[in-house]
Amino acid sequence: MTTSKKLRMMWDRAAEEYHIELSGSPAEEYLDQRGLLDVSGEFLFGYVSEPAPGHEERFIGCLSIPYLTPLGGCVGFKFRSIKSQDKRSRYQAPTGQAHRMFNVRALVNAVDTILVVEGELDAAAATAAGFPAVAIPGSNGFKKHFARCFDGIERVLLVMDNDSDRDDGSNPGAELAARIMKDVPQAVRVSLPAGEDVNSTILKYGAEHFAELIGAVEEAP
Repeated sequence: MTTSKKLRMMWDRAAEEYHIELSGSPAEEYLDQRGLLDVSGEFLFGYVSEPAPGHEERFIGCLSIPYLTPLGGCVGFKFRSIKSQDKRSRYQAPTGQAHRMFNVRALVNAVDTILVVEGELDAAAATAAGFPAVAIPGSNGFKKHFARCFDGIERVLLVMDNDSDRDDGSNPGAELAARIMKDVPQAVRVSLPAGEDVNSTILKYGAEHFAELIGAVEEAP
């Protein structure tokens, strides 16, 4: 058995064990508050009460977010701190882990349109609202080779965080969309309300309003 296959088997087992620990955990409450509990099984979201082999103690108490292949195997993890007073970075990954898009399974299921969002939980929120979505992990997370993944998809809708309310005048979400549009010619940006991301937009304004934002762009000439 190759080392790569052994690692993937370890990751598969870790994802499953973390998912079992989700029930009754602070991560379950966190997902419920964000309206994502119903899709937690689809994404194998979990909770780290004890780190799996190869994972560090700094992930204890975090929401586990496995990166799954179209066939369901796990190829990596992100961990999200769920305590507001936690001084750690909100999102962490195992040291040396490869950089990937999240929820690439959606690329297989997309017929003519796919959403590209900023962050794993936004992809889950879009999925819960009925839209296939992949996530770029952060405003600096897009890699040029990701563009090839969208070959053959008619329309790529970029639903980035709208950071236009920042005091310094910057808007990393808009900058990320602009970078993607340079490499993905069929990409079109969808504007969210100022200061909102996909998940917060759905929580604040409802899934119907989010669908209207998407529909308005899809129907544009």
